[in-house]
Amino acid sequence: MLRRTWFTPSFSTLIENRTEGLAIVGAGALLVGLHLAGLPGWACPFKSLTGIPCPGCGLTTATGELLRGQFLASLNSHAFAGIFLVAYSVLAVVLFLPEEQRRSAVAWIAMFERRTGITSLVLTALMIYWGFRLAGLI
Repeated sequence: MLRRTWFTPSFSTLIENRTEGLAIVGAGALLVGLHLAGLPGWACPFKSLTGIPCPGCGLTTATGELLRGQFLASLNSHAFAGIFLVAYSVLAVVLFLPEEQRRSAVAWIAMFERRTGITSLVLTALMIYWGFRLAGLI
């Protein structure tokens, strides 16, 4: 049961549904674009409600720093910015492929997720990283 859950594709399902994928790509581009332009974005709803930063708090800042070539600053803001940027780029590129190529890419990504459990691994690492950040160890 755990193995089946761990290796269940989830990233590829975002790409399967173009509407959901485009909403994510659009929101991400808007948020990072606002940050790069020095304009305010929207506050983290989790942090606004609880006062505790969420696992993704700092990703926008870190992604902006990464895009500006400030690699150390990006790493200090959020260690997962590079992974986020790669996943976001894959999502954006695959969403805009012609239908046949998009389906082929989705199938390949789903197979890769089933074989490696990469999405579960990254999300688990993100939660561990978050725990270290909350404890003040990072």
